Amino acid sequence: MEHVRGTGRGSYIWGRYVHNVRIERLWVDVSHSNISQHWNDLFTMLELHHGLDIDNVTHIWLLHHLFLAFWVGGWNQHRIQSQQDGPNRSPEDMFGFDMLVRGIWGDAVEQYAMSDEELEHEEGTSTWHGRHGPPPNLNEVHVDPPSSLLTADETQNLDDVLQHISQSSDQADVVHLWTTALAYVRTLHPGKF
Repeated sequence: MEHVRGTGRGSYIWGRYVHNVRIERLWVDVSHSNISQHWNDLFTMLELHHGLDIDNVTHIWLLHHLFLAFWVGGWNQHRIQSQQDGPNRSPEDMFGFDMLVRGIWGDAVEQYAMSDEELEHEEGTSTWHGRHGPPPNLNEVHVDPPSSLLTADETQNLDDVLQHISQSSDQADVVHLWTTALAYVRTLHPGKF
């Protein structure tokens, strides 16, 4: 891959292949889960019927402010089908249980070290001679969070206004929360929201 695309671009995933399996499994869970479809349907409905403008960065900030915690909570508590014969568990359960069973992540780094035989293997494309190992800088995509026009006090006032509204992922509650929040921020900054 580096020969074709060039070095220093992060074109090759360094490390054992098994590390890539987790991200592939995550992609399946994200793209096929009812959680993502549920929120996609809700946000599409807000866009079509309740004033959400997906091209307005202040609307994106408001979506994050109102609903990101719901999505994170829903994701962390949804059940993932086990690849072994074990029970289906949520990411939250897996994190806590696996720390109890295996200890804190990162303590047993030695188990991933290569043996002397693996390091001395010098045949064909698997040789380490002439390679410099993983690139010094891996690819990174920096995404700035949407900036808010609201001051800290205005954000707190918004939260105070919304605290009495039922905050669930039911369609009626999402619509009520969105329309109330949008109306409130439009009174604070009429031309921006």
